Amino acid sequence: MAWKAYVKGRLESDKGRMKIRLLDWGCAAEKCGRRQEEMKRIIKLREEQKELMAENDSAAVAQMLEEIERQYEGDMEKLQGEIMGIMEQKKQMDKMLQGLTEEEQEYIQMRYEKGCGFDFIGMKLHMSRATLFRMQDRILEKLLQMEKDETT
Repeated sequence: MAWKAYVKGRLESDKGRMKIRLLDWGCAAEKCGRRQEEMKRIIKLREEQKELMAENDSAAVAQMLEEIERQYEGDMEKLQGEIMGIMEQKKQMDKMLQGLTEEEQEYIQMRYEKGCGFDFIGMKLHMSRATLFRMQDRILEKLLQMEKDETT
């Protein structure tokens, strides 16, 4: 039980929140892809709903199908808004990452975008795990400072 409190406390720190932002940045394309798949399902359901409307002349059925149409439109707008929000956050993080060195950018890409482990990254960058942890800490400090400078 103590480990849960430890992990939660670490994620609630400034560095923890930055790590979460980096994870969100790394999987932005995947998140957008999932939302686009949801949009495709909604479009397919909308087409089926229009076929049902054409087949039924009942006023009650037509009213129900119109309500469903409004829900579809709301869902589509919500998904489009989510995609725009994800892409805006990615754009902001991309801008911040440009302030890092090439080696730091490569580390961030491998760790947070590709999901590589420390051993693999260390082998690729010819660094020890300890050096990678220090580099990660330094990167997080830089990003937090950039974020702080951006808001002031």
